[in-house]
Amino acid sequence: MARIAILVGTPAGTRLLAASSERDAAGMVEHLLIGLDRSALPAPLWVQCADAALAARLTAYLAGFQAELTAAPAGGAVRGFQ
Repeated sequence: MARIAILVGTPAGTRLLAASSERDAAGMVEHLLIGLDRSALPAPLWVQCADAALAARLTAYLAGFQAELTAAPAGGAVRGFQ
């Protein structure tokens, strides 16, 4: 059962991702963000779940991840992603 919903704005439209754990949610959004053109970053996103602290933590993590993506050299790996 999904307990975390994340909306991500992309040039192709809004994507809704759902996950049952914080780790799964982060991984799905990381994968989506890595696939976006760098000019689309930072992508707007909104995390919704019953736990406000989890939502804040995940939002902050994903903002930091996007900052890493935009700062990385073009074509470079980000934290183990190729």
